[in-house]
Amino acid sequence: MGKRLIGRALIYIMLIFNITLAVSAQEPTPSLDTQIEALGDLESWQDISIKGHQLLSHPNLNSKQRFELLKSLAREAFERDDFTTTEQYLKEIELEYVQQPLSDEYYFATKLLAINAYHQGFYTTAIPQYLKALNIASKRNNPLEQANMHNNLGLTYVKTNELGLAISHFGEAQKFYQGLGEMQHEADIMLNMSVVYIRQYQFDVAQEMINTGMKMFSELGDSYGVALANTYLGELFSKKGMTHSARYHFQAAIDYYEQQNNMDHLMVQHANLANVSLVQGEFDKAEKEANFALYYAEKINSDTGRMSALFPLAKAMFVKGELVKAELMVNEAMSLATETGARYLEKDELATLALIQAGAGKHEQALLNFTRYQTNQYEFLNKNVLAKMMEYQNRIEAAELNREITELKQKQAFQTLQIEKREQVIWLSSMVVLSLFIAVVSLYFKQAEKNAKVELREKVAERTAELQRVADELREANQVKNQFLANISHEIRTPLTSIIGQAEAMLNEHGQNFELKTSLGVIQRQGEHLKDLVSDVLDLSRIEAQRLDLEYTEFYLQSLLDDISDMFYNACKVKALQFSIESDNEESVMVKLDYVRLKQILINLLGNAVKFTEHGGVELQVSCQPSGLIFKVLDTGIGMSQEQLSRVFESFQQGDNSITRRFGGSGLGLCLSQQLTDMMGGSISVNSELNKGSEFIVYIPCAPQQRELPQSLEQQQEVSWDYGKVLVAEDHDDNRALFKRLIEQLGLEVVVARNGEEAVELCLREYPDVVLMDIQMPKMDGVEALNLLHQSGFDQPVYALTANVMEHEIQSYLKAGFSGHLGKPLDRKLLIKALQRHISTASELVSSQVDISDLAASFVATLSNERSVIIELWQTQQWESLQRACHRLSGAASTFSFISLANTSRQLEQMLSKEQYKQAEHLYLILCDELQYLGLSEQLDVG
Repeated sequence: MGKRLIGRALIYIMLIFNITLAVSAQEPTPSLDTQIEALGDLESWQDISIKGHQLLSHPNLNSKQRFELLKSLAREAFERDDFTTTEQYLKEIELEYVQQPLSDEYYFATKLLAINAYHQGFYTTAIPQYLKALNIASKRNNPLEQANMHNNLGLTYVKTNELGLAISHFGEAQKFYQGLGEMQHEADIMLNMSVVYIRQYQFDVAQEMINTGMKMFSELGDSYGVALANTYLGELFSKKGMTHSARYHFQAAIDYYEQQNNMDHLMVQHANLANVSLVQGEFDKAEKEANFALYYAEKINSDTGRMSALFPLAKAMFVKGELVKAELMVNEAMSLATETGARYLEKDELATLALIQAGAGKHEQALLNFTRYQTNQYEFLNKNVLAKMMEYQNRIEAAELNREITELKQKQAFQTLQIEKREQVIWLSSMVVLSLFIAVVSLYFKQAEKNAKVELREKVAERTAELQRVADELREANQVKNQFLANISHEIRTPLTSIIGQAEAMLNEHGQNFELKTSLGVIQRQGEHLKDLVSDVLDLSRIEAQRLDLEYTEFYLQSLLDDISDMFYNACKVKALQFSIESDNEESVMVKLDYVRLKQILINLLGNAVKFTEHGGVELQVSCQPSGLIFKVLDTGIGMSQEQLSRVFESFQQGDNSITRRFGGSGLGLCLSQQLTDMMGGSISVNSELNKGSEFIVYIPCAPQQRELPQSLEQQQEVSWDYGKVLVAEDHDDNRALFKRLIEQLGLEVVVARNGEEAVELCLREYPDVVLMDIQMPKMDGVEALNLLHQSGFDQPVYALTANVMEHEIQSYLKAGFSGHLGKPLDRKLLIKALQRHISTASELVSSQVDISDLAASFVATLSNERSVIIELWQTQQWESLQRACHRLSGAASTFSFISLANTSRQLEQMLSKEQYKQAEHLYLILCDELQYLGLSEQLDVG
């Protein structure tokens, strides 16, 4: 006899319902809540378990979230038939809330422990757990919880064949469910109760109850309930000997469970089919179906499933004459039935065991087991159970009578409505003519509206086309604007470069005149800044196109304030204004921000403050907070009205036309400052009062740090050597000459190499103290040369000298065996520090700038030849050679401060390394234009 199926739908409904009841009043941490809810989205139980245990150890997990997490883990384990893991999580919840026996959490754990035991087939364990949950539900005074526990107890007592207790609990559950008045509950209890009638061979009553329940489930759209009804009908027809009908209903249930991949039910249904096949005499088919049931039972590690499969399989073995195997199977199955409390199956299979033992010649044991079977059969069909069943049936009939009375009343009410309807028809007929008139008028207006819509659609299409034309014109105008801005920016940079160049030349010439050197230094620094800011004319367009990138570098905040002070002190002095910078930070504060863009913001704000202030003063207040910097620019100028404040950050906007005529300006500064501030993640705001002044507040997020303040430029000392030898390996002639000059000024002997092979030869012959090795060189690159030197026993320090300064590139050089890294353009201070590590110093000298103007001129003179080489390599598609040429050019350009040329060369080199030749074509054309322009220019710093 197959396993009697369970009303599992009701159990799942209770599980979901009680999960929702377990939510506490405390608002959880959103991030943890989200992670807990997301556990159900994971497919693998291993992933769910790992993530769940990570969350359980989270330091911010509160008690409510811990309960939700344990509940979620228990639910996921239960749905995967991992009953042992489910029990572990539920016992953990029960232990934590044992001091709160009436809480939602404790009730949830108690109830689910009972359900978990039931699904494992441990019915004798499930009964006391259900009784405990029923006691808690009664104290909580929750009718639905009490009804559910009574219903579950009835199902469990059916499994242990204690049908009197089952009838009692089903009756109590029905009383509660009737009070709730829901069809779902009525269908569930009717279907569960039908099992008792089947056990007592009351087949007609059972069939009527099952058919009624199936109809209700169909109306509710409950496919799971329909599948359970098919299972019970199959069991009923099997007992009645209607094997074909039984097979039909069992197969209908299997079709549904296969769609749901419900192995728990599949093992039971295949065991039922095996029993049907045995009755039909199809013993091979029965063996096959029993093996299917055994496979699913082992898949989910179910003892009850194994028990249900072993009984029909033993009968099949008996028919095949394998009596020893059959007896072993029956004994194992009966042992499992005794262990789980499934007395009904134990009783049925006593007859099977007696038959097998008789066939094996064990007649005395066979007779004894058959006698036990008869005794148990009489016990199960006792009159007390039948009386309770009649009582329950009378209660159902009374409920049916009440339903019929209700339906009769509804019919009477319907007849009353019919009479009222006839009266209303008379009134409605009088409205027909009026309705027709209204319809005609409505049709007329609808047609007019339709014509108006068509006309409007045509006008909209015409207007859309016109707007598209305007948009195209604006797009073209914007392109013209961008081109104009680019051209004018170039024209301004050309004379500005001459100014900066002259300032640098005078610095080199008059380096010993301190006063002149200070003034020239201000001219040089502010000229350089002005050159950078000329490019900012294009920044608004770049920001709009999302093409402007920030360059974060570390710098001392005090150096920024000193530059600002140098720029605006004299400007305020000319206008007889007081200018001050108030800062609460120490001079050693260092920040990591875009120096140029931050300085540009402050210059815009202070420039406006000076421009619009005639009397009083301008003040810059700087506050250093742990989360960032706060700059306040205050002035006593003309101020702004509320109307002017509303548009102060718009492009090309000033207070009004009179301000533009009086003070000049384009109106771009504040707009650009706001957008740059937003890009840095900060904010800018303004407070102002007309004729009294304005206050601009800028917040820039960063992490200020205290660093040791370096010596001032005037006091900083540089070392000099009386001896020492340095080898420089560099393939570019101008770079090689520059590096040689820089190092020789320090008193060191310099040996130069043009490629890797020459570097190896000179190192082994000259044995220098330090080697500066370029990476990409002809014949042999720097990494190959280093490896060859190490193989030859050369153990002096070798530094990578390259324009590749990305962090991963530097790390790769260090892993290759280089002692360190020096970037291009070469930082003099870093060079000296590197040399000091390996060559002892002899004296200290005051630092001086190195004149490299002749080397820069030599570099510019070679650009025409470089351009010809690059064009030839491109046209002949010698991509590797072209990549090396671009690398060599970018390094030299960086050394002589031709930043644009270096960037273009580096970008083209990267494109070529990725073999993106089509995308590299535009960079190739730009590079050729830049080389031609620089080759013809008379200025050394045009790039």
